[in-house]
Amino acid sequence: MRALTRLTAIETRLMLREIAGPMFTVLLPVALLVIFGFVGDVYKADPALGGHRGIDTVIPSMSIMVSMAMVAYFMLPVALATYREKGILRRFATTPVKPAVLLGAQLVMNGGVVLFSTLLTLVIGVAALGMHLPNLLLVLPTFLLGVLGLFPIGLLVASVAGSAKAATGWALAMWFPSAFFAGLYVPVEYLPRVLRRIGDFTPLGAFRQAIQAAWVGDAPNPLHLVVLGVSFLVAGGLAVRSFKAS
Repeated sequence: MRALTRLTAIETRLMLREIAGPMFTVLLPVALLVIFGFVGDVYKADPALGGHRGIDTVIPSMSIMVSMAMVAYFMLPVALATYREKGILRRFATTPVKPAVLLGAQLVMNGGVVLFSTLLTLVIGVAALGMHLPNLLLVLPTFLLGVLGLFPIGLLVASVAGSAKAATGWALAMWFPSAFFAGLYVPVEYLPRVLRRIGDFTPLGAFRQAIQAAWVGDAPNPLHLVVLGVSFLVAGGLAVRSFKAS
């Protein structure tokens, strides 16, 4: 635990030296929240959303999902792949600290970035856009499960990508279909049934649906929680086993 804490602190300081990536990850979801928050229809009760308003369902879940995906699919694997490309991981391998500790430090640090973005979304949404306060007793554990379910996917990419360019290519390949099935382009409630069903079995789609349900006080669909749990076990296990310094 001490090694994890110290390495997380070191990684955080290194991340803050290159603040552009984290700032973009924080500000993009907030920008989406504000832009779509000025669309009049999001303040009307929508039968497709269970009678809830878009500002309390689709908009916050979209912002949080984008933040989570930007970190899990881009920031996390690209940073570790850059370490590999520059030989940092090779030097790290000569220390007694196991690779799982480095992966854990990245998990904790980047989870903090998404948490900050989520809190900013909540504050701005409630204070400036008239968003209802969410059920935090459901949102917080769902958020944590999202981190555990999605971040290992980025760790898995980082474990095999030989360069930052390769990691970016993998990230883009995952992002576009994942974002579609998660309802970024068209809310999942308005997609054909078969596409909604496919989205239920994608980690990003499962997280979007779970956090949206939790935000309005509904228990997330058990299927979505299972999908995130399986993603954590499979992707996380493969990432730790396949992680190499070079």
